[in-house]
Amino acid sequence: MKKTLTIFLISAIIGGFVGFLAASISLSIDIPSKFTGLSTAANIFIIICTYLLAVSFHELGHAYSFSRNGINMRAVLIIFFLFIKEKGRWQIRFRPNNVTALGGIAVPDLEPVRNESELIKMQSGYAKALIAGPIASVILWCIVTLSSILIILNTSNVTLSSVLFTVIISLTFITLFFLVTSLIKNEIVIGDFPAYKLAKKNRFFVAMQVYQYALFSSKHEQVTNENSHFLRNFLINGLQEKLGKQDTHIYTIALVDNFITEYFSGRLNELPQVVWDYADFLWRNPEELSKLKKSEVALSIYFHLLRLMYTKEDSKEKALELYMNLKEEVKPKTPMRKYLFKQTDHAFGIADNSDFLLNKENICISPAHGIWKNFEGYYVDEMEINKSLVHSTEKIV
Repeated sequence: MKKTLTIFLISAIIGGFVGFLAASISLSIDIPSKFTGLSTAANIFIIICTYLLAVSFHELGHAYSFSRNGINMRAVLIIFFLFIKEKGRWQIRFRPNNVTALGGIAVPDLEPVRNESELIKMQSGYAKALIAGPIASVILWCIVTLSSILIILNTSNVTLSSVLFTVIISLTFITLFFLVTSLIKNEIVIGDFPAYKLAKKNRFFVAMQVYQYALFSSKHEQVTNENSHFLRNFLINGLQEKLGKQDTHIYTIALVDNFITEYFSGRLNELPQVVWDYADFLWRNPEELSKLKKSEVALSIYFHLLRLMYTKEDSKEKALELYMNLKEEVKPKTPMRKYLFKQTDHAFGIADNSDFLLNKENICISPAHGIWKNFEGYYVDEMEINKSLVHSTEKIV
């Protein structure tokens, strides 16, 4: 949870490499023959299995804690296996990202938050689930290390001792890496420890995550609609405070973009004034606006802001100018960029991309598309936006 998936996966690759390297180095040192009875291939196989076990235990720690605190699970990704609940039944999908992912993620099946007491309960359970991953990793390390040492001390079997020695060394470094990456906090990614601290103390942070993760619920339409009352108003009021502090953190701007998307899709009849105010603030601060197009994670926000400002007569010309500049600076070399350019070209009347936009398979609005595409709610707002764009074009013609 609360990790930018792409960064996490890259980190996981590095972690696996570090674990392998550490184990290899340890085996090259002058170690008693009792611990060196395996071939290099066998050691590599053990390290891979240990890594799989470590990732599984970490993510299942999150999942178990969510469930124990009354929050159902929607999906758990472990390496290249996605366990997802559809229509009340668990399914297994192999390589859901069409690549072999080397990390994991736990996705809760969220219920609507209708009042403050439900939000407080959600905040408590959410925070506990975030810290449960690192705790599970430490517990696994303790159990495996202690039991392996006891077995090694009481066996004369060289093969068994060598296997357990490799497990201890590799799991130690993998666990340390997981704990270090869980401390990360920057503009793009937030690890489990700082996310836990935020969730425990900052109700707005939890409300924001719950509101945005509604799309991944098995009842996404119901949850999204019911969250449009208390939870949406709570967030709108919170955004007013954020704007007063001129907060441009990516998570805050992503929430602003969430409301813009709902407005484009027709889920919101009118855009909350604070969202207009945030858009105007960014519009008047080119440096802040420009930051958005420099990050793949925030790029879609930049596109949406241009489209929003294009709807206003006093900013329409500038929005078109900035968009044409963007087409020169950013090339559509990824599926997400291609989709955003096609959609915006259509919205600005530059090209008729009706067939492309009405094909659900072309929708791609996140660098983590390979995971989120498995959730039906991920497509809902975009399909409504595209239908509206195509319908508008037909009316003009």
